[in-house]
Amino acid sequence: METRQTGWVIILAMVVAVLFVTGLALFTKMPDPGRQITLLMIPGLLIPALLFYQLTVKVDREHVSIIFGVGVIRRKWKISKLAKAEAVRNSVMHGWGIHYSLNTTIYNVSGFDAVELSFRDSNRKVRIGSAEAPKLADSINRQINENSHNL
Repeated sequence: METRQTGWVIILAMVVAVLFVTGLALFTKMPDPGRQITLLMIPGLLIPALLFYQLTVKVDREHVSIIFGVGVIRRKWKISKLAKAEAVRNSVMHGWGIHYSLNTTIYNVSGFDAVELSFRDSNRKVRIGSAEAPKLADSINRQINENSHNL
């Protein structure tokens, strides 16, 4: 199974920021050094947009994998290490992007629905944002069950 979550708020915020900075540099009476510095901010705005515009989750027989944006940021977990997956709802406090809390790592680019992974040998949890959280959790749990039967 493969799901994608698009970070529309992140995309919109970065587009607005790039347009604002471009307008500021091109249409104000800013001295040249300031104009050049302002224009240099544009790549600094585009890089996070390219890194976090989308979250792709892939589930196969051996791994749950996530890929952010253009693919520079990736992570995967072995199905054999997982105890269960559960559809959950994140709070505003969980935010978007990559966050660490006491025992949970959150990977999310949009919305509040997520799948929480629990591990066999650890209290650590992972939450992965998904627009299809119940379907994704079911797919992961099927792979966990198949994997445990094959041991």
